[in-house]
Amino acid sequence: MLQTYTIKRSVIKQEKIMKNFRILIPVLFFTIVILSLNCCTGNSTGSFYIGWASADITPDKPVLLRGQFHARISEGVKDPITVTALAIESGEGQSSGKAILISCDLVNISDDLRDTVRKLLKKSLPELLPQQIIFNATHTHTAPYVSAAKDVKELYGVELDAMAPSDYLEFISERIATAAKQAWNSRKPGGMSYGLGHAVVGHNRLQVDFSGKSRMYGNTNRADFSHMEGFEDHSVNLLYTWDKKSRLTGVVINVASPSQVSESEYLISADFWHDTRVELRQRLGKDIFILPQCSAAGDQSPHVMVGGKAEEHMQRLMGADSLQTGRGSMECRKQIAMRISDAVTSVLLYMKDNIEWDPLFAHQMEIVQLSRRLIGIEDVNNALQEGEDWKKKYEQMLLEIKENPSIKQSPRWYRDITISHTVMMRGYSVQKRYELEKRQPAMPIEVHIIRIGDMVMTTNPFELYLDYGIRIKGRSPATQTFVIQLAGSGSYIPTSRSVAGGAYGAVPASTKIGPEGGQELVDRTVELINELWY
Repeated sequence: MLQTYTIKRSVIKQEKIMKNFRILIPVLFFTIVILSLNCCTGNSTGSFYIGWASADITPDKPVLLRGQFHARISEGVKDPITVTALAIESGEGQSSGKAILISCDLVNISDDLRDTVRKLLKKSLPELLPQQIIFNATHTHTAPYVSAAKDVKELYGVELDAMAPSDYLEFISERIATAAKQAWNSRKPGGMSYGLGHAVVGHNRLQVDFSGKSRMYGNTNRADFSHMEGFEDHSVNLLYTWDKKSRLTGVVINVASPSQVSESEYLISADFWHDTRVELRQRLGKDIFILPQCSAAGDQSPHVMVGGKAEEHMQRLMGADSLQTGRGSMECRKQIAMRISDAVTSVLLYMKDNIEWDPLFAHQMEIVQLSRRLIGIEDVNNALQEGEDWKKKYEQMLLEIKENPSIKQSPRWYRDITISHTVMMRGYSVQKRYELEKRQPAMPIEVHIIRIGDMVMTTNPFELYLDYGIRIKGRSPATQTFVIQLAGSGSYIPTSRSVAGGAYGAVPASTKIGPEGGQELVDRTVELINELWY
């Protein structure tokens, strides 16, 4: 329509063309019809390109599973873990905008992994800049430990018969880079639409007693239980992609919950995202790509905190034995998958009728400096004392194993001693942060802002408490805002009330950034979004 309007305006201004106005009317009418048909049929005249790829990143040998204080050596594969890549290009030549979104079934994205993959892609895709490769993790607690660490004993204090995290890093980096390259090379003209659904997935996991003290999980059936500490977000942000014939090719799904129903198991698993992929492909076709994103959810989990008996009752009626373990865990995962899939399919009809074939596309990355959490000397002394207490337990267990090597013959013999080593090192880490903040009071982190049409995606590397994500959404000028956490290597960012409550995730050993830095992240993120709008 803009082209037609421009032609008409030039007609009015030029006397010579005015004399031939009757001749131009059919031309103008024909132009309008063609533009309308292009819009309706999906024969885009724009320059918006989309490419998809995915790969299996499941190791073929035992690995250390990340997500608990104790070490876990994988004892098999429950379901495969996956990397999914979405390549986007808008415009032509040097002026085009480019990005590849990469989602991994991992607990987090380590700096080692991010930098290794970017280095590989710099060689195979020189037309892309490293900052145009954007990662996020789904935060499954049953995926391998990924880092440059070559010595397992250094991590957990004992020798363990498992693949070193550095070996898995090499394995997974090659597969992620290959998937990203395949996505980029498969780019074709396409369109996108975005929408909002709802599904109950995440719940606030912090309960507070009448004294104001909070704790993670635990039984709420106690006389001093007061309330749950924070908010819950059941929105499902959705981005659909289409080929030029208006056929669905993939969907980005953003929910405010980590994928940790099966978090304590010893089997490799993508958790409820595996079940969601299975369900959606049954509904939409086996070739549909699904790219999961975890929104701000540092204080959320899929575990039910209030009304657990009713949940267990319903799970048993559905044929499960228990809500949290065994078949019950699988039933819970399937129910979450059904809810997410219902959210995706319930708005699908409206998405197909509202495809944008040439949306505005813009991407920027900034290294944002956030104030580190100030740790007091009392916190340091308390943490050091905790470290010393656990050191005694660790050394005692180490001596027992030395005197009685047969202990290693017992199943999962390493559980308790690796807990003691982890908590010991966690206590000592507080002193290191106390000393670091004097030299480096600010911590640099990578923030991405991606605008596609009137929706926006924004990343952060943290386990970001939900309040911060809600603040970003509330202040964003976009019609729809996807907050993506775990897009790098970061700790929890708790709220002020959570710090006051003292729950796990809010104590100094769990955090590098406190509430002050969290608000700085919100403010700068909103400023960066505004720069792409105004």
